[in-house]
Amino acid sequence: MFAAKSKTFPAHIHPPVLAIIEGKTSDFQREDRQVKPLEMKLHRVTAHHSVADGKGMSLSVFDSKAKEVGEAMGRQFFESVFQVINEAVKETGNEVKFKKGELKQEDVIRMLETVEQNFDDNGDPTGQMIAGSEFIAEFKRREAEWANDEEFQAKIKEVRMRKRLEFHEREARRRLVG
Repeated sequence: MFAAKSKTFPAHIHPPVLAIIEGKTSDFQREDRQVKPLEMKLHRVTAHHSVADGKGMSLSVFDSKAKEVGEAMGRQFFESVFQVINEAVKETGNEVKFKKGELKQEDVIRMLETVEQNFDDNGDPTGQMIAGSEFIAEFKRREAEWANDEEFQAKIKEVRMRKRLEFHEREARRRLVG
């Protein structure tokens, strides 16, 4: 069950969270110091198996039901996390819109400018882009088209250098807080 859940909603894309109990109230403070309440809702997944024939459940049926439940849990986690992310993106004005099939260089630059980026010890970005398969296919196609566009590549490099500097400044402030 947990393997199926992890396949549907991998742990590396799950934001770090503390255990939350339904019915409890909690809140969080945003970077702008605004306190926002957390809405906690019970999520439920069920699977059914008829035992009317009196045979019970074989191990293979049990395994398939566990997989079914795990995949449903993963989908629920995925949907709930991305619902919250979409709400935050809209609220903060960080939404980047473009028409399907019309991804432009300016859209890519705006996406890079919009997000807060983290970097590893080698200076490489550590973030992930999570998007639908159609967008990813278009993005890869455009990326290949623009690979030899020196002006565009220079803009990308400039944004990444600025984001790396912002990251180092943010990390220095974080380490000084004590």
